[in-house]
Amino acid sequence: MSNAQQKRASLFVIDVAIRDLRARREHGDLRGEIEVSGLSVLNLANRAYSLGVYKPEEARMLSQLVLRLADVLPANPDDRKEVRA
Repeated sequence: MSNAQQKRASLFVIDVAIRDLRARREHGDLRGEIEVSGLSVLNLANRAYSLGVYKPEEARMLSQLVLRLADVLPANPDDRKEVRA
């Protein structure tokens, strides 16, 4: 995939999701797992979309999923709303 030529520009929704995660990281509002995996997945999705092998609808859904995970998972695992049994 690295040798392929880019066929189209990156998708705006992916760029926004990446900026959102980076901003959360700067403020300490992002769990480490989401920082690493979420940013990696979004960057890969951006590359795949640019190469024309990833549909815009799929890229949008993936961006929403990653941001939703960042929303629901606390930045600190000890910040759970309920104590596990």
